[in-house]
Amino acid sequence: MDRLVYTVLSGLGARSRGQAVTANNLANAQTTGFRREVLVAEGRYLAADALPSRAQSGSPSLATPQQAGRTSATGRPLDIALNGDAWLAVRDGTGEAYTRRGDLSVSVSGLLQTGDGRLVLGSNAAPISIPPGAMLEIGADGSLTARAGDTATQLGRLKLVDGRGLDGRDKNPDGLFRADQPLPPDAAATLTVGALEAANVEAAGLLADLVEQARGFEI
Repeated sequence: MDRLVYTVLSGLGARSRGQAVTANNLANAQTTGFRREVLVAEGRYLAADALPSRAQSGSPSLATPQQAGRTSATGRPLDIALNGDAWLAVRDGTGEAYTRRGDLSVSVSGLLQTGDGRLVLGSNAAPISIPPGAMLEIGADGSLTARAGDTATQLGRLKLVDGRGLDGRDKNPDGLFRADQPLPPDAAATLTVGALEAANVEAAGLLADLVEQARGFEI
């Protein structure tokens, strides 16, 4: 059999993976703070002297563009949109991770969490506990205040980090970003209360990409 079939097979694999990535981006077009993924691939030329022009499609790798999504006002006091390069620290199964998701809520156990159930961390890298019956107020600098009647209790500050420390790192399958070591709190980080950042994807463009990738697979 002519080994050219393996060149075709490598191209089919790249097209198939591209469809899966685009479909995942499209499925998360309404996910708060979602970062889209793109495929980065290059041709691989065979080293044999007899066939110098034959190339295989390089195994595509994922990259994550860091452009921010659109911010829209919600008026909800526990919704936050992170400004500039600020990222929010959360706890996952392996330690500390970072997200732009800001749809916060208080769990039944009184802990502050994101919309997908990740525990939000304070500047001391510990989960944030809200006193029973208290109303939580979030300041533009991430400061937290619990109010119960006329009593106000300072709960510290959200752990906001400088996202430039995540440069060159791609998103994990769970949608979070991680660093080799926990990033330090960024005292200059700010946020907008009562607003959310949308996913940095355009649904119309993704639909067009899916059609193009399907046709490329057929060809």
